[in-house]
Amino acid sequence: MSTSVAAPQPALAAKHQVKWGWLGVAIAVGLAVAFIPTPAGLTRTAQLVLAIIAGTVVLWAAEVMNNGIASLLMMALLMTVGVRPLLTVPDSGDISGALSGFSDGAWWTLLVVVYYGFAMKKTGLAERIAYYILSLFPGTYAGILSAFFLIGLLLSLGIPSMTVRTAIMAPIAWSLVQTLGLPPRSRGSALIMITVIEMAVVPGLAWELGSLNGPVVVSMFAAKKIPLTWLGYAQFMTVPTLILCGLILVANLALFKPEAPVRADRKFALGKLHALGSFKRAEAITGLVVLISIGFWITASVHHLPTFVVGMFGLAILTLAGIFQDQDIGTGISWTLMLFLGGIFSLTHIIPQYKITNWIAGIMVPRVAPLIGSPVALLSVVGVMMLAMRFIDPTAFIAMPLIWTPLVDAVSGGGIPPLALAAAVLLTSAPFWLLYMNFWMAMGDGMTGKQGYTKGQLAYLGTIYAIASLIALAVAVFYWRVLGLMH
Repeated sequence: MSTSVAAPQPALAAKHQVKWGWLGVAIAVGLAVAFIPTPAGLTRTAQLVLAIIAGTVVLWAAEVMNNGIASLLMMALLMTVGVRPLLTVPDSGDISGALSGFSDGAWWTLLVVVYYGFAMKKTGLAERIAYYILSLFPGTYAGILSAFFLIGLLLSLGIPSMTVRTAIMAPIAWSLVQTLGLPPRSRGSALIMITVIEMAVVPGLAWELGSLNGPVVVSMFAAKKIPLTWLGYAQFMTVPTLILCGLILVANLALFKPEAPVRADRKFALGKLHALGSFKRAEAITGLVVLISIGFWITASVHHLPTFVVGMFGLAILTLAGIFQDQDIGTGISWTLMLFLGGIFSLTHIIPQYKITNWIAGIMVPRVAPLIGSPVALLSVVGVMMLAMRFIDPTAFIAMPLIWTPLVDAVSGGGIPPLALAAAVLLTSAPFWLLYMNFWMAMGDGMTGKQGYTKGQLAYLGTIYAIASLIALAVAVFYWRVLGLMH
């Protein structure tokens, strides 16, 4: 999904072609929702808001136009039908409006942490970490994939963009595949490439700001006025994420055996490290800024500085140190992504304001209520819903609030914590049965010139991911109970 790009990629710079057929579908969907009889529980304005959202989802999913511009179009249409640009909701005192996403702390958090990721990539610190870790592990398939898991986990502390992590890790993996002499599209090549991309994406779910899903979760919780801290998130998500990563590694190795074993020479990683030269001042400063920021994020309950405020100070330091130049501010991150998510964050305010959440809850809650007494069953159903939603929402950013927000009140009342419900949509948020469903797999396919893996191999390992995510979710319930986080 092009909206996920956190740093410009040359391969994605081609001229965007408008998909006129899908534009017609988007208009038809919007008009259909707008002119059906107004559903019980919705006002006429709420119905028009829902119609605009429905049409925009088609624009986003089919990438009819630049997704940032599609967000701006959505905001313009919302204001046309009476949604104010920015307002304080009288009953609740919440901030809402068509442009409210850009006043959301989650949007500013996203801005600063994506710039952090750009700094780690620009200075070479991310590559140095990756090659160093790779040099420590044995050159077997298990050793190689374990090394990339640790690389993905550590990089996610400073690089929230799964796209940037993929842009760092996938070329290293492909170079290794070629060095090992593995045939194109062989099982060995596919095992390394697909699993490495999974390890660029999934480990970041362990931390509140380890993936671009994090700011979406922050915005969802803020809209419902549910407290969320870095440590609180980690309590629920770190171990389940590690369990999921372990299941992926074990299952991929056991159920997708390569044609023959391999033995990679440590000289590959050591040679790449040598080519990077000595540890540079810019890398040291970037590393210190990231580590100190993480320290402040963890201890937010002590100093009460919002995450984005800490990041703003960090960006100033990186600029004063000469790591950011003027041109980096415009090109270092994807403004398509920022505009797109600004629209998503606005919806997290608008949907509750117009009681659309209550209307959706009226449809969903009666169907899941019988399962509230069985957390494993309920969260598994929510996980399957998320996996299914990815067929129509390749970003996951739309599906997450649409599933979580209507259910959270009823589920919380039944003793299932909001973060447990969030875990159900997060752990299942990255399926890849088809390339369009997972932008990072599409990136890997392009980076290897379509020689890394076949569509059949992708679908097979994608099924393993989906099953592993549901198993990890079930195990997580027992883990939360042991910790006393869930009764």
